Amino acid sequence: MTSTARPRAILYLRQSISREDSISLELQEEAGRQYCAQRDYQVVSVEADPGISGRTWNRPAVQRTMASIENGEADVIVLWKWSRLSRARKDWALAIDKVESAGGRIESATEQVDVTTSTGRFARGMLAEFAAFESERIGDTWKEAQHRRIAQGKPANGRKRFGYTYTRETGFTPHPDEAPALRELYRMYLVGHTTRELVEYLNSTGIKPTHKYSSVVAETWSGDTIMRILDNPFATGRFRHGGQTHQGIHEPIISEETWDEYQARRRDRVKRSRAESSQYLLTGMLYCAICGSKAYGGRHVPTGRVAYSCKQASYYKLHRGGYVNEDKILEHLLPWLEKLADEINALADAEPAHVQVADPAPAIRRAIIKLDSRRDVLTDKMLDGLVPDDVYRRKLAELDQEKTQQQQRLQDIEAAQKVGELHLTADLIRDWPSMQLSARRELLSRLVSRIEYTAQRPNLDVEVIAKWS
Repeated sequence: MTSTARPRAILYLRQSISREDSISLELQEEAGRQYCAQRDYQVVSVEADPGISGRTWNRPAVQRTMASIENGEADVIVLWKWSRLSRARKDWALAIDKVESAGGRIESATEQVDVTTSTGRFARGMLAEFAAFESERIGDTWKEAQHRRIAQGKPANGRKRFGYTYTRETGFTPHPDEAPALRELYRMYLVGHTTRELVEYLNSTGIKPTHKYSSVVAETWSGDTIMRILDNPFATGRFRHGGQTHQGIHEPIISEETWDEYQARRRDRVKRSRAESSQYLLTGMLYCAICGSKAYGGRHVPTGRVAYSCKQASYYKLHRGGYVNEDKILEHLLPWLEKLADEINALADAEPAHVQVADPAPAIRRAIIKLDSRRDVLTDKMLDGLVPDDVYRRKLAELDQEKTQQQQRLQDIEAAQKVGELHLTADLIRDWPSMQLSARRELLSRLVSRIEYTAQRPNLDVEVIAKWS
């Protein structure tokens, strides 16, 4: 900048919240232009960050403003108030250093101080400190409000939750269209519908997704967005905050039993996600009894029938056999299902219509208690200097991982005990001929641990191993 050239100014504007009682970007720009006109500054650009907090430095417009000063494209940054640049002490100090090192300066249209003097720089520092103080005070007030709302059973904010409508007067109440759709999504998932089928259903309802449900505004629903909605416990009358789940005061859309069953099925289907999308009924649960390998499905070209083959036999030629038609497996599987239905009917008068099996929950609870005891003993040995720190941490991580696995097993079992295995009834099993492929696979996944076959002509041996065996 020469002594005869008009100083080139950039007006930087920021409004963290767009509301009536805050200073709009238009008013900030008008004040900045009047200030520049009084000082004969040439306004070369106007940069604005609407709706972004001053606590973060990750703002597009402020980055462009700083780059213009450092590249020599402008000489002075004009702010409405000092707090518009930043409310963070560190970011403010770095900005001042960068601008002054580049030969530029920062000025405020409404909080004018002479930064060429030590008194002026001190005043500017006090104003910046006050901006940081205000930010911290507002943050503390907001945290107190959040804690108060959570203690009252209310989420920290009123942002949109699928299935509900929100007003300040009534809070969250079930939406007349979305609540039944959400309830149906859970039901469809539990009876075995795939994510694609959930997407097709929700798109058919005419309910449109918005940016409140997804970071990407789209005309149609996606599987990822639907699963994020289902994974949120909000429909049970609870909400998450700070990594914890809190009891809310809003009306539940689904029952606790439905939620527990959903979580158990969700974990199980994540483990077998690739098999779930298969077009073949027995993928993921059919094993060759000779070598123990999984059998993979395919369609026999000449006949069009579905068949399965053991890779060890068909590809590596490690043993004979290993090839079997699906209808041959079903000749053994369907009678097994019919027999199970008869057993359920026989128990119907005396007991609920669930598969009667030995309850493994007490043994799992004892295993968890033993793991806690081993953890305490390990900690005592570490404190006594008998176990090195690195060994202690490794063993502790192993114990914690094993405990987490046991707790998940216990949760799955307790969920199954609450709702039964897919509300298992003889009628459901006998609905097999009319079921879709996905529903058949879901039913088998709840009943069958694995199906082992020995395919050596002319004999075929098939053993169905139940989940409770």
